[in-house]
Amino acid sequence: MNQEQRHIKAAKEGDLSALNDLIRSYYLEIYKYCFWHIKNKEQAEDITQETFYKAIRFLNAYKNIGTFRAFLYKIALNTCIDYQKKKTEQPSEHIPEIIYEESGFKQSEDTLDFEKFLVPLNDRQKELVILRFGQDLSFREIAEVTGSKLRTVQTEIRRSLKKIEQHTGKEPRSHE
Repeated sequence: MNQEQRHIKAAKEGDLSALNDLIRSYYLEIYKYCFWHIKNKEQAEDITQETFYKAIRFLNAYKNIGTFRAFLYKIALNTCIDYQKKKTEQPSEHIPEIIYEESGFKQSEDTLDFEKFLVPLNDRQKELVILRFGQDLSFREIAEVTGSKLRTVQTEIRRSLKKIEQHTGKEPRSHE
């Protein structure tokens, strides 16, 4: 049993210190993922908190099938989707540099390049590429998060990369 599994077991038994350790381990990573979807600091913070609230609420339902990280990403993705369904404003095409600075991101040339790579992709393809290269999830974790088969995820990411390559002439690299 690894450290994370011990924390999960202890948190399920009511150990608040173990629960805090789990939250601290993933908070920034999940926040960045939510911000990537929402592009608004305060709303991304709210969605991140909602994600962890749901994770705590359903912690006993987590049966150590798949990674805890994928469990959190699945909740975060669904929470972002729910938020976007409720949102009435259209998302902004241009994200001011100050938003990145306030969110804890450093908007580098690599980040801007990464965003340019996403332009030719549909929403599903963007999501897969972000999870793989932006959040550094494994193919297996992405399959868990999206509820897709592993081979499907691998094929869709490969097709997305070909689409990016055709559009730009080069493949994306991780921006972090």
